[in-house]
Parts: sequence; structure tokens; C-alpha cells
Amino acid sequence: MSDLSLSVLVDDEENFSSDFLASEMCQNLDIKEINSESKLDEFDVMIYLPNTDFYNPKVTDPARIAEDISDELDKFRDTINDVISRGFKGKIILDAPHDEVFVYFAAYFSGFDVNNIMGLGTLPQEMILREKLVTEFKVSDEDINVNTLGLSTNNLVAWSRVYIGPATLLSYIASENNNFDSKLITDVQEMISDPQIVTNLMIQAKAIIKLLNYLSKSESLICSVVSLNKENDKFSLNLSPKLINHNGIIQSINLQLSDDETKEVDDDLKWATDIIENIKEGKAHGKKD
Repeated sequence: MSDLSLSVLVDDEENFSSDFLASEMCQNLDIKEINSESKLDEFDVMIYLPNTDFYNPKVTDPARIAEDISDELDKFRDTINDVISRGFKGKIILDAPHDEVFVYFAAYFSGFDVNNIMGLGTLPQEMILREKLVTEFKVSDEDINVNTLGLSTNNLVAWSRVYIGPATLLSYIASENNNFDSKLITDVQEMISDPQIVTNLMIQAKAIIKLLNYLSKSESLICSVVSLNKENDKFSLNLSPKLINHNGIIQSINLQLSDDETKEVDDDLKWATDIIENIKEGKAHGKKD
């Protein structure tokens, strides 16, 4: 457990009993149980962690995913209504498979500024990739510049944009004077494509802590959280890397991608949008989505 300068409210002390115990070792971190009377107007961030039983990585049909996620979205809507009724007006972090769907409906249910709503996106995969390259190349974390793109459930790496110091990873692999080959890319891509990453509590917790660190101070972080654009009162998903600090999402970073990389990101956007549209269509007809 990280000893962050944070006060955390949890909804069920029994479910978080180990966290309460571990917090006794912390001087700064304060964990308390919330109750139905608690006012939330002074809290800066809400982290939503739904039950992930709905997630099946083998299911890719948008209509089926929409149906499977429906019950959790209903619970999420109730939670949003509850925290707003008690004065919450801060930032929302979503941590779940298909977090892009929760991000969309967080804005839809709450009416909050889209720059204050974000899903972890591919930040966990990005952190794993960074640590793998630090180990392989025996360099410091500051020497690595990486970008993972797409969705938490279907990510890709912009390999042409991965730098080790001043040079691209691809240039190291192409050089005849090193011990690396293209198998490194294959192995790493397989590692960060593991569907268990999005439900691994330790990996997700480390990503949340990293995000919280930058949302609570003026120093900025560039990472691939999932967010929304809003234009003419219509939402659209944004999978680009973002510049983030205590003010929320400051701006999107437009990367120069290859044609194949652009197509993969566009395909992810279409797939996620199809899931959202299936949910909206089902709700419009009073069906279980």
C-alpha cells in the first residue's frame, strides 16, 4: 500500500478490511467507511470499480457485450445519481474491462465536464511495457518513451514511436551491432495483450496510484487514458494519449501513426462505439441491454 496524502472513503468496511489494516502503517493515507449520510462535496476524485464478472475476453460481438454489461451500468447509474445528490463534483476514474463504455455513460449520466472523466485505458499495459524495456535494455525509466494505444481489452503499441534514449526501438533491432531482434517485439506484444491484465487487481491498483499521483499535483503526465470529446452536445470516444495533471485532462496528443496503426485504432473506436450504440438502442426500447 502506498502512503499517499489522501483521504479515501469506501462503501463497505468488510470488503476492504485488509486495506483498513494496512493503512495503520501509513502516516498520510486515511481510509474511512462511507455511509448514506456522508457529504461528498469536498472530495476530489471518485474511483469506480465495478464487478467484472460480465467480462469474457472471448466475446467480441458488440450486441452480446452490451447485454452482458447492462446490469453493471444500471448499478453505475445509481451510484452516479447517489454521489451527485450528496454534493460530489470532482473527477471520475473508471477501472474496468470496457472502461470506455463506463466513461461514455459517466458523462451521459452525470453531465460533468468530459475533461474530468477518464478510464485507465491502456495505462496498465503501458507501465508493463515500460518496465519490460527498462529491464531488457538496462536503462533508467526516464530513458524510455512508449505509447500504448487502443482499448484496455484490445491494445496496440505504436512501435515506431517507442524510444530508448535518443533512438527508436526499431533502430536498435535493425542494427547489426546489438543482441536484440524482432522477437522482442513479438514477446512484449503478447505479454501486454494478456486479457488477464484488465482484471488483475495489483496491476490495476498500481495504475490507479500513478494516475492519482498526477491528479493531485501540478506536475503533468502523458499517458493513454480513455476519454471523450464533446461537440454540439454529442460525445465521441478519444483514445489518443493525454496530458494530465491536477486540472484533469489538459489536452490530447496527436501521434503520427502508420497506416496500419491508424486502421487498428479506428477499428477499436468503431467496435467500442458499436457496443455503446447497442446499449443505447436497448435502453430506448426498454430492454435489458
